[in-house]
Amino acid sequence: MVEAGKVVVLNGTSSAGKTSIAREFQELRAARRDCWIVFGIDDFIAKLPGQWIQVDAWQGPFAEDGVRLDRDGDSARFRIGELGRRLLSGYRRSIAEIARSGLNVVVDDVMIEHHEWGEWRAALAGLSVLWVGVRCDVEVAVRREAERGDRARGLARSQAETVHRYPEYDLELDTTSEPAAALALRLDAFLAEADTGLG
Repeated sequence: MVEAGKVVVLNGTSSAGKTSIAREFQELRAARRDCWIVFGIDDFIAKLPGQWIQVDAWQGPFAEDGVRLDRDGDSARFRIGELGRRLLSGYRRSIAEIARSGLNVVVDDVMIEHHEWGEWRAALAGLSVLWVGVRCDVEVAVRREAERGDRARGLARSQAETVHRYPEYDLELDTTSEPAAALALRLDAFLAEADTGLG
C-alpha cells in the first residue's frame, strides 16, 4: 500500500505571495530529491469555459452559474455560482486524492467562506496537513496586484477582510517585508520539525 503524501495549504489574499513561497519551497525540497506538486485554486477556475465567467469586459452569458467578478469602488470580489461551487468542491477533493496516491502537495488557496474551510478539513481528513496563513499588509498587496498586471484589481483589498477569518493555522508567514525564499526556508524548517505529527 502506498503511503499518503503530505499537504501544505497556503491561504491568503491575491498577491500576498503564496505562489512565490510555494515555488521557492518546491525548489528547496526538489534539491533534496523530495518531490512536491503545486496546485492552486486558479488552476481549476481557469478550466471553466469563458461562457461561465464574467470579469470586467468579458461577459459570459452563464456567469451567474459559474464565476462572476463584482466591483464595489476599489474592491472586487468573485461570486461563485452553483457550477463554480461544484468545481471548487471537486478541486478540494482532488487534492486529497492526489495526496492519497502518494504525492506531496502544496496548495495555493484563498478561503473566503466558512463552508470552504469546512470542505477543506473534510476532504483532507486523515492526511498529514499543515495549514499556513500567508499574511501581507493590504497596501503592499494592492501595490503588487497593480504591478503584476495579471490580476483583477481590487481582489487583494476585498479579500484582506475575510481570508483569515475561518482557518486555524499551524504556521503564519508575513510577506510584507520578508522575501519568499526566506519564508520558504521557515516553512521547510517547520515542516521538518513537525514531521509526521501533522494533521
